[in-house]
Amino acid sequence: MTKSLFLLFFIALFLSCGKDTFQSKPQLTLNSVSSTTVPAFGDLQIIMRLTDKEGDFVDTVWVKKVTTRCPSSNFADSLLYRIPDDVPRTKNFDGEVIMSFTYAFELQPRCTRPDTAVFSFWMKDKKGNVSDTVRTPQIIILKP
Repeated sequence: MTKSLFLLFFIALFLSCGKDTFQSKPQLTLNSVSSTTVPAFGDLQIIMRLTDKEGDFVDTVWVKKVTTRCPSSNFADSLLYRIPDDVPRTKNFDGEVIMSFTYAFELQPRCTRPDTAVFSFWMKDKKGNVSDTVRTPQIIILKP
């Protein structure tokens, strides 16, 4: 995988009304997927909600792509998916994680036909607590 992967990562910080919704381990939940069919040369955006009671989540988001037809398109990576250091780590943290994937790098099938992929995401905090894994629905990735 190339280091020039495009990643749009934005976290919006909101105040929460109830402390009961926060847990000690980071919580990721899927909010939306821009499309379940990605055209050739199209991009994909996945929006998740991140909550963490202590706000001690680390900067790394793990991403795994698993395809049904083209194993050479699969990957698991964390080096290129980072939460910026300037995002405030506050108690009862509640924000959005926006992941953007480009066709040329992360999406394009490495085989001669379209493929179907599922993306999985997870995080850790400084105490070693690991979030549950969030999975997208199946996403069809078309070839030119």
